[in-house]
Amino acid sequence: MDALTRTLVESALAVFDPPGPVLEVGSLQVQCEAVGDLRPLLAGKAFIGCDMMRGPGVDVAGRVEALPLPDGAAGTVICTNVFEHAWEVRRGAEELRRVTAPGGLALVTAPFEFHIHAYPDDYWRFTPRALARLMGGFPSVLVGWQGHPKTPRLVFALGLNETRNDLADLADAWRYETLLRWDERPPLGKRIRAAVGGTLFGRRGWRHIRHWRDLAVEVA
Repeated sequence: MDALTRTLVESALAVFDPPGPVLEVGSLQVQCEAVGDLRPLLAGKAFIGCDMMRGPGVDVAGRVEALPLPDGAAGTVICTNVFEHAWEVRRGAEELRRVTAPGGLALVTAPFEFHIHAYPDDYWRFTPRALARLMGGFPSVLVGWQGHPKTPRLVFALGLNETRNDLADLADAWRYETLLRWDERPPLGKRIRAAVGGTLFGRRGWRHIRHWRDLAVEVA
């Protein structure tokens, strides 16, 4: 989990006030605790960590394609950077919907412009529309991305297990809250090189730097 992904989770918690209990799919602590551990953000709510292998942060072992929980067991489901590792990813999306209680929500993030990384393998990259369709089993869905719209760094979606008439307002609030909290930025030297290189050699090769602050959230 990188700083942007964690900020998306933090801002979603602030905007949507998600109910408990909380299920985190892909909860194995493989990074420093300060970044990867979401439990302090949800103090006071029952929290279940689920991952395909046991280890720090894991309460129950299971894959996203076959979650070991009954229907409607979680008020909030958080699934960050897991879908790219699930071969039966459609089944995984159906499982998130199945375990999300009425009135609950599920948040999913997935990298787009990122190197191949095995855990235990890496299969997929998702466009915003692909992720929105995967989450289409929810009555209300928001989808977003960070970076250039043609080559985003990260794609994310949030499914609400209820019909909402204020989705556009929620999308704006989530984007605003994320930008307010997210202070990650490329080093000044890289931004200068991107500005000069983009002028001399074309902008496409410098998209990840030139569009580092671009964030979109919209109704799916």
